[in-house]
Amino acid sequence: MERKYLIGIVALIIIVAVVIGVFALHPFGIGKDTTPFDNKFMSGSFQGNVTEQSPANTSSKFKDWGASYKDKSNGIEYNMSSCDNDTLILDILQIQSGLPEPEYREYNGLNWTIYYSTAVPTSQAVNNSTAGNSSQAIYNVYICSAQKDGQSYLIYVISNGTVKCDGSTYCDLYANYIEPLLRSIEVKHSNNAPKVYDMLGVSKSDYNTLVKYVDAYKAGNLTNGTNSSA
Repeated sequence: MERKYLIGIVALIIIVAVVIGVFALHPFGIGKDTTPFDNKFMSGSFQGNVTEQSPANTSSKFKDWGASYKDKSNGIEYNMSSCDNDTLILDILQIQSGLPEPEYREYNGLNWTIYYSTAVPTSQAVNNSTAGNSSQAIYNVYICSAQKDGQSYLIYVISNGTVKCDGSTYCDLYANYIEPLLRSIEVKHSNNAPKVYDMLGVSKSDYNTLVKYVDAYKAGNLTNGTNSSA
């Protein structure tokens, strides 16, 4: 009896170990569909059925340095881009949008800076899901930025609220869709990545002036866009 009892315990341990292993390989749902992607500057895979679409407001000069994908079933859009340095873009976003302090995560050898914000769609759509209540739709936005070998990689994740989100890195939107995406990312370095001032449509001189202005703003001194000690 003791031998049979021991064999039963060992068998149970093996079964539990296998089940745990399966969930470790496929968190939040075994066999969930994934969609691979591969563009000029990064590759990886999305959770769910995702289709590529034409990036909005992208000139032919930079069309290879921007990519857009949409998950219609879950109401999620992924906009990606790459340039030589996106620090100024993020600084401007922080100033204009009042972004809170970011989260920092490392996935697959890349250090990601992750911001959360909300946005109102330009269509001014309203949510009438509750009878007698019309409220303006609010979109959840995660901005994920990484740098490697002097090249920046930026991913905007925009959700219409179909997937639950509270702005954290633990909610369904982040844990089930964004984190698996970031874990899958492989970036591609290029010496021909566009300069950020070209993507912004300004001259290098104006760009340098803008950098000084932003630095002065962050330092609390806006006089002539330079620090008072200069």
